Amino acid sequence: MQTTLNHLKESTELPELFMRSKEEKTLWRMLRRVSDKISIELDSVELDIATKVEEYRIKNVLIKINKDKREVYLIGSDDQKTVSLDTLQRNPSFVFRELVGLLGRES
Repeated sequence: MQTTLNHLKESTELPELFMRSKEEKTLWRMLRRVSDKISIELDSVELDIATKVEEYRIKNVLIKINKDKREVYLIGSDDQKTVSLDTLQRNPSFVFRELVGLLGRES
């Protein structure tokens, strides 16, 4: 994986180096507001080959980005929310409330 000097300077944690899009970084920072126990799944188990984040997991909630459909999926054990990437960009607080709502149900 290659990264730019700017990307390296902007990143505060190792997982951020694998986040290429603004949406990925927005979701990461949103999740970090809620917990420091976030797991991520990269597109390769080898760090040198990995180029992007496939999914995030916090507690029992799975978050996936589908760039082709321009959607974000918030998947809980008994509920699923689908939000457009446009909504994430324009109104991240809405997505944050949806996420917190799912996390509250999972506790």
